[in-house]
Formats: sequence, C-alpha cells, structure tokens
Amino acid sequence: MKNENSRYSTIQYHAFAAAGKMKKDYRYTAISIYLNKIKNDPESNPFDSPELAVGVAEKLLQSVYSGNFTEVISDCEKIYKEMLPLPEAENASVVREVFLRLLDKDGIYFNGLYSVQLYGCFGDPVFYLQTMQSLLKIKGIKKHFNLTVSCALEARAFFIDERQFGAWLIYAASRLAMAEGANSAEFVKNELLTDVRRSSGIYDVSEAGIAAACENVRTVKKMLEEVKGDIEALTRRTESFAKLAEDCERDVKERALGEAAKLRQETSECSIKIKKAYEEILEGERRSLQFDRDKLLREIFDSADSKIRELKMVAESIRSTTAGELYRINTEASRAAERAAAMLQSGELKEIMEDLRKNEDLVEKIVRVENFSRQFDEEKTEGNVAVVNRVIPGTIPQQMIGAAQVQPVVGTPVYENRPAEIYGKQPDESVNFYFNEAIPFEERMAQLSQRKHDLESEGEIFHLRFDDILVAVIEDSNPYLIGPSGCGKTYLIGQIADMLGLECLDVGYINEEYDLIGFQTASGGYNYPAFYRAYKFGGIVFCDEFDNSNSRAAVKLNSFMSGGKEASYCFPNGERVKRHPNFRIIAAGNTAGSGADRNYSTREKIEESVAQRFTAMYVNYDNRLEGRILEKYPEWFGFACAFRRATDDYRRTNDILSPGIFTTRDAASIKKYLDHNSFDDKSIMEYEFIETKETDHLAFLKNSMEKFYSENGEAAGRGLFEIFAARVDTLIENGGIR
Repeated sequence: MKNENSRYSTIQYHAFAAAGKMKKDYRYTAISIYLNKIKNDPESNPFDSPELAVGVAEKLLQSVYSGNFTEVISDCEKIYKEMLPLPEAENASVVREVFLRLLDKDGIYFNGLYSVQLYGCFGDPVFYLQTMQSLLKIKGIKKHFNLTVSCALEARAFFIDERQFGAWLIYAASRLAMAEGANSAEFVKNELLTDVRRSSGIYDVSEAGIAAACENVRTVKKMLEEVKGDIEALTRRTESFAKLAEDCERDVKERALGEAAKLRQETSECSIKIKKAYEEILEGERRSLQFDRDKLLREIFDSADSKIRELKMVAESIRSTTAGELYRINTEASRAAERAAAMLQSGELKEIMEDLRKNEDLVEKIVRVENFSRQFDEEKTEGNVAVVNRVIPGTIPQQMIGAAQVQPVVGTPVYENRPAEIYGKQPDESVNFYFNEAIPFEERMAQLSQRKHDLESEGEIFHLRFDDILVAVIEDSNPYLIGPSGCGKTYLIGQIADMLGLECLDVGYINEEYDLIGFQTASGGYNYPAFYRAYKFGGIVFCDEFDNSNSRAAVKLNSFMSGGKEASYCFPNGERVKRHPNFRIIAAGNTAGSGADRNYSTREKIEESVAQRFTAMYVNYDNRLEGRILEKYPEWFGFACAFRRATDDYRRTNDILSPGIFTTRDAASIKKYLDHNSFDDKSIMEYEFIETKETDHLAFLKNSMEKFYSENGEAAGRGLFEIFAARVDTLIENGGIR
C-alpha cells in the first residue's frame, strides 16, 4: 500500500509539474481530473503504468491542440489498446515508445495521419513510425489520406517484405498527393494497384478476352495470307515493270547517243563558224588599233620634232651668246692676270687683296663666273675653252702668288664632293672587330660589355633589350624591333651604332624600290641612295616605321638580306657591288606586321617572305629609362608610373591598346620643361596627359589611379594626381568641352 501511494505521489508530482508549465490553462483541468481518477482508482489506468500515463499527460500538454481534451484522452486510450492489445507482449516497451512518439505535437496523431488499419500493415512498430514520419514530409498528404490508406490496404497482400511495402507506400502517397481532384486521385489509385498486381504476375484476363484474342489472331492470319498473295502479285508486276524499264532504258540510251552525236557535229560546225567570226572581228580591231597607234605616233613625233627644233634654236642661241661672253671673260681674265702680275711687282696687289678680303660680294661674283664657265665646259661639243681656276672664298689662287704671270688651265677642272667620284672609290673591306668571326664571340662581347659599363658609369642609359638586339646585329640576324611609339627604338639603334663604331643611315619606310637601289637620272647620271652607300662601304641601314612601307617595294629587301658573305648586287647604274662585311639591316615598327589596328591605322601587312628574313624582337616601355630621365623629379616619375598602370588596366578591361599612353619621349619632354622652367605642372599635365584623350577614357584612367593611390598612400606623385583628377572632373562637368 505504501508503494502504491508512492506511485500515486509520483503521478501527482508529474501531473502537477506538467500542468504547471501551462499555468492556469483550461487543459490543466481536464488532465488533473484524469490523473486524479487514475490516482483514486489505479485499476482504471488504461496505460498499464503510472509512468506511461504521465508521459501521455505531458505529450498532451505540450501539443497545441485546443479542442475537447476528454475526447483526445479517449482516442489515446483507444489507440493504445489497438497498438498493444496484450501488455505482456515481447515488444511492449517498443510499442509504448512508438505510441508516445505518435502524440508528439508535430506527430502523426495531431496531423490526423493515424490509422489503425495502416498500423496493422506493419509488423515492426519502429519501421511504421519511420514510414509515417516520411509521409508527414509530403506536401498535401492530408488531402487524399483516406484514399492512400485504402490503396495501401489493397496493395499490402502483394508485398512480402514490409520495407518494400513502406517504400511503395511513400511513393503511392506522393502520387496521390499530387492529384488535383477526387476523380484524378481515384485514377491514380487504380493505376498504382494495377502496377502492383502486374509486378506480382497478376493480370486481369477473362475467358471472353482470351476468345477475342484468338479471334483477332485468326483474323490477322487471314489478312497475312491475303497480303502474301498481294505481295506475290506485286512481285510479278514488278518483274514485268523491270523488263519494260530495261527496254525503255535501252531505247532511250540509243536515242540519246544518236542525239549526242548529232549535237557534237552541230557544235563543231558552230565552233568553226564562231572562231572564224571572232578572228574577223579581232583582225578588224587590230587594223583599227594599228591605224590609231600610227596616227598617234605621227602626231607625237611631229610635236616632238617641232619642240626639238625650237629647243635646238634656243640652245644654239644660248651657246653662241655664252661662247662670246666666255671668250670676253677669259680675255678680261688674262688681262687682269697680267695687270695683277704688274701690280704684284709694284706692291699694289697687296692693297687690292686686302680690299678683296673685305669685299665678299666680289668673291661671290668671281665664283659665279667660274661656275658658269664650268657648266659651259661640260656642255661644249668641240674644242677646248680656257677657264680660270676655281676660286674658294677667303683664299687666293696659287698662280696669283709668287708668279709674274698667270697661265690659264686647260681642260675639265677637279670638283670636290662629287658622288660619282666618292662612290667610285674602292671600299675598305676590313671587317669590324665586333663582326670578325675569327675572334671568339666571348672576347668580342667582353669588350662590348666593358664599353657599355664605362658608358653607364658616365650616366648613359640602356634599354633592357639592348644586349639582345646588339647580339642580333653582330650575328647579322636582321632584327625587327616591334614596339609602341615613343618607347626609345630609334635612340636604341643610335646607341648600337655608336657602340659598334658604325655609321647609321635612317632610310625611313620604303615607299618605292628606288628608295633602296636608286635610279638613273634624265641626264644619264645615277642617283646614289644611302642604301648603296651602306651596302658598298659598310654601315647600319635603319628602316624606321617599316610596317608603313609599300609591301611590294619592301620585298626588294630580300635581295640584300640573303646570300651570305660573298653576296653582291647589280645596281641600276650597271655596277655590281659586293656586300660589305660591315653592312647590317635593322628595321622597326609599331605592329608585328599583320596590318593596321585601332592605334596604327595606316600600317601595311609585311609580306611573309620579308618577315621570315627578320628576327622579331619586342621593345616595350622601360620604366628604368624614365626613372633615369626623371631622376631629379621623383614626383613626376611616380605619377608617370601610376598613369602607365592605369593605361594597362584600360587595355586589359577593353582588350585594346590605350590611346595616348605615357612614352619615353614624353619623359624626355617633361624633363626639358622642368629643367628650363618653361611650363608649370598644370600646363605639363594638360599638354602631356589630358589633351587628345576622350572624356570617358580620362574618367577610366582617373578611377584606376585613384584606386592605386588609395591602396598605396605613400606612393610618389599623389599631388600631381590631384591636379590630374581636378582637371578630369572639370571636363566631365563641362560635358567634355575643353
């Protein structure tokens, strides 16, 4: 009795503890009454144990159910008896645990999914609970739950493994939950049951259906026999048609061959007629053109003869006048020489020479007379005319000093700096030390490296690619320098020429072949190009802006970039010139030779045969050069580096080269402005960084540089960037109007 009271006390404690959580909730009353009843009459406890009764009370109080709790308690008692009719069963503890889980506030019972029939379909209570919890997760499961239970009850007999049944139940519930109306759900149910039966080998087949199927088979067999007869008839007809087709084909082929032979005959006759007519027309046109040509030539020759006669008359008049004038001048010159000799003896000459040095106009007149006589001497056709010696301003002819009488010089005078005489000399073919392959390459490069080091110690600046390009020149690899405008390509070539001790001849881009090989003049002379000079006497030919050359004319370079040491070329003057061992070719351009782009719109595509003979070498901007140039102005150098980073960002973002980039040439200009104090910072910023750029482009550069300076607060050039940013903001406000 004492133990029983203790158990009741426990019930009372748990009841009040559970009820206390709800304070004065109305559900507390129903639970309290129920628990008091069990306390007063323990035999009336339908849950077999006080603990289970308390567990049920706690579950009910934890729920959010707001209906009649008396009915709920009655349902719980009924469900417990259905689930555990025999309290002494082996799995009683498991069933009790599953029973309490049914009463969870979000559990099966309060969601209206408990069905004693469905519970009876499972032998394992735990698996039943897991299956039902899976059904809770299906959206719309309550809509056709009764139909789901009915379907499950009918299908259970076809499953041996309840786990397979549980999986099928979840699938069937999902299908039924998606059905819109009752009819649709019923159709889905029938379809599910039919699939289950068929998977078990059960089909709805009746004797009437079998008889109908047999009748259908007989009908089909009869139809097949009829079709077979039709096929045999069609085969016979096909054979007949095939024989007829063969006959027709043979007949058509014979007719076609006959017509083809006839057409060939007619075509041959027409071809002969057309050829004859064409020859007649061609002959008529030829005679007409011959007549027109002869007429035109006669007119040209008549006009030319008339012009030649006029020119001959003018030339004869000039020659007569010139000969008389020249004779008079020579006579006067002889007299003047005699008088000068007399004056030399009397001392008067010294005074005249003093006046001569003071009077440059008189000297120039004498020079003009001498030049005139020289031209006349070149044009004369017979006889020798005496001319005075060439007088150089500021000097006195030797004949006028220490001689009593001046004797005239007969014949053609000697002229200085005449190209034909200079280029007619034999070249000195000694090999430049740095090109002499008899000397080890390492020894030659060691001397060049020492020279470069000495120049660097004196303040000379060399590009990063200088050594590579120098080696390409020494090895006669015809380097083609590819780089943007203003990166220092031309200056680099000048440094290489100075380093090697060679003359550098800048021939620019090649527009016509005569830019390389020269041409015969109208008077029969020869125009000697700089290229001829370098090829014969040695030197570096620099083809700047090579990608702007006429591609057809540039192909002429192939003749000079191959052939080895014994190569030679016959120039238009008829002279075969041997290639000098110190001859080198260097080209430079802004593109790789593939044609124009957005920034260099006039560039030509370099012909492949020419491109293969060059060694392409990229020369980009070198910050070290700008750093040395702007060494005294670190703020400007810092700003220039930030500006170049921004232009690189623009190129990466837009996949095009940024227009108006900062170049090595710009750095030299800025240094000059700052050294001379000719422009202030705002003016330099305007003319070197702002002008010629679009407002959108400037805005992009400003934003990129602003980000850089915000991330690198101590970077040089911040003050100059503020000038740049203020100017860009002003342009944006004004709509780009400058």
